[in-house]
Amino acid sequence: MEVTLVRVRPDGRKQAVSVQRDRSLIGRDTRCHLRIPSSAVSRRHAELRVEEGQVTLEDLGSSNGTYVNQERISGPRLLAPGDLVAIGDLVFVVQIEGEPAEINAMLAYEDGFPASIKRPPAGAAPGGSGGREGEVARPASGIAPPLVPGASDESSMMDFEFDLDDEDDQPELTSG
Repeated sequence: MEVTLVRVRPDGRKQAVSVQRDRSLIGRDTRCHLRIPSSAVSRRHAELRVEEGQVTLEDLGSSNGTYVNQERISGPRLLAPGDLVAIGDLVFVVQIEGEPAEINAMLAYEDGFPASIKRPPAGAAPGGSGGREGEVARPASGIAPPLVPGASDESSMMDFEFDLDDEDDQPELTSG
């Protein structure tokens, strides 16, 4: 099953990441499969699973939550093509088997943030060190579970690039 997370930005740029593993850990930790170096993202924020022809996303007790179609998720959530996923101050469009074929990045970015999250200004660089833009109140509990087995295999890691020079530039996810 071909699964891609397409990061969308308010200026219309997109960045696609092909999901190559059955279980991918998303977070700020250097051992995550999809590393997002942003203060709005927890060390071990969420887990994406591709199993038995289905794609699910689960928040791992993150401070700022994981949102699917503007709804904060609390358990595993089944994803469909075109679903909007907000993690920290980033928005992704879920693409499954090439669907949706067309993505309007500006509209998807606007539609991806729930009303409870203050959007970063259009000119701001998400994940920057200035302030706590985009952060919501932290829950009283929320200790993240241990890393996914095999997450320390650095050959399958990828850092999300925040400085895109060209819309066609895409980070590569290598498998080990």
